[in-house]
Amino acid sequence: MTIDRQQFLDELKLREQIRRAISIIGERKQNQQAQMLAEEKRLRKVIRKLLKEEEGQGDESTGISYLRRDLKKIIPELEGGYKALRSKKEQRDSYRAHIISALKDIILRGDTNFNAKSDGDAPIGSGLNEEIDVKIADSEDFPDPEKKLDIGREKPEELQAAEDDSEENKELDDFSIEGEDKTGAAAALTSMKQIEKVVINTYSTLYDPTDRELYADYLITNTQLYFDEFEKELQTIIPEPENPEYEKRKEPEAAELDVGEPEIPGISDEEENPL
Repeated sequence: MTIDRQQFLDELKLREQIRRAISIIGERKQNQQAQMLAEEKRLRKVIRKLLKEEEGQGDESTGISYLRRDLKKIIPELEGGYKALRSKKEQRDSYRAHIISALKDIILRGDTNFNAKSDGDAPIGSGLNEEIDVKIADSEDFPDPEKKLDIGREKPEELQAAEDDSEENKELDDFSIEGEDKTGAAAALTSMKQIEKVVINTYSTLYDPTDRELYADYLITNTQLYFDEFEKELQTIIPEPENPEYEKRKEPEAAELDVGEPEIPGISDEEENPL
């Protein structure tokens, strides 16, 4: 089979056009990919900016910034302690009341120490350079147990266990709020042992009055708000408690309703269904 010159030239032109079309399509794809990459980079910058603002990078107050950091350690502990109390709401209410009270107490003690430090050095003639008259108790006096120094002496295991239990009970009694559920109080005491150092360490490093005020105010407010959130979430998880008395009352009622189909007098089964 022979191809004349014109057909051959037409074939070359066709192939050249195809190559050019492929090249154009390839360039367009590259441009589209470049535009997509540029758009992706732009979106990444926007998202990073939003995340920074959400994480508190835009907070103007050091107190709020520190609190946001601390809440990430405090809230998970409180959530676990709160949501574990599922027998009755009184336990959770008690847990909440004890946590809020303990946090307020930490803030109060922190302010007391802060104000004491702010008094500065005592002026000359204030009595610091005066001679101190040290009084030694007579041997006949009762010894002050507060002055006893712990030297690490080991005691019998039974006695030590009893003393540990007594100390734990005393600690819980001192921590508990009168009239509140004891289980919730015990759970709150356990949680406070995990989070109190976080609050104490941060609050003691805030020297600006505005930062201290914002930290304290937002700490209590956010704790209360998160407790509200925990309770709402629990309501979708905790099943309705079983009530044996209600179940007993419900059985006769169900039996009365299940009376079956009424029989028509004078009609036998065969007559009713002749087939």
